[in-house]
Amino acid sequence: MGVISSERFATGFQWPDYMAHIEKNKERFNENYDEFGLDAEVAAFISAYSRPLRVLILGEDWCGDVVQSLPPVIRMLEQAPTIEYRIFKRDENSDIMHRYLTDGSKAIPYLVFMDSEMNELATWGPRPDECQSIMRSNKGKIPMDEIYPQLRSWYKENGNGPLVQEVWAILKHLAE
Repeated sequence: MGVISSERFATGFQWPDYMAHIEKNKERFNENYDEFGLDAEVAAFISAYSRPLRVLILGEDWCGDVVQSLPPVIRMLEQAPTIEYRIFKRDENSDIMHRYLTDGSKAIPYLVFMDSEMNELATWGPRPDECQSIMRSNKGKIPMDEIYPQLRSWYKENGNGPLVQEVWAILKHLAE
């Protein structure tokens, strides 16, 4: 059995609908979406991508990691003619989220790459690996309000390059 049915997948948001339904961070989402660009090599690979895929994305507008990562992910997926994506609000889809807990937490964003039959092929999330290691090293040892500034600093220093590389690696693997 797949992650979800095709019918349920179709009920998820695409970018314009998601943006119409969010209440927080709209300006930052739009800014991150508008300012993101792919380098030529990645853009060429993605625009020529031929394997049909569906990507389920779990997110929420209040989450800083979602604000940082969702716009570039959407920009990448929009370039691929054979990739269909849908965004689902984590808090309204707890049955899906519980399948993809990260170290026991409902961490987002979370991407599930599926074939046309809705079978899971790969996952990504909630942060680039190096950034996630900051969370893993500190969670439970120091207060969360001390961890979040470290994550923001990491994003400021590294941008979306690591995210792009990790999603690109998944797509290359799935294309083989």
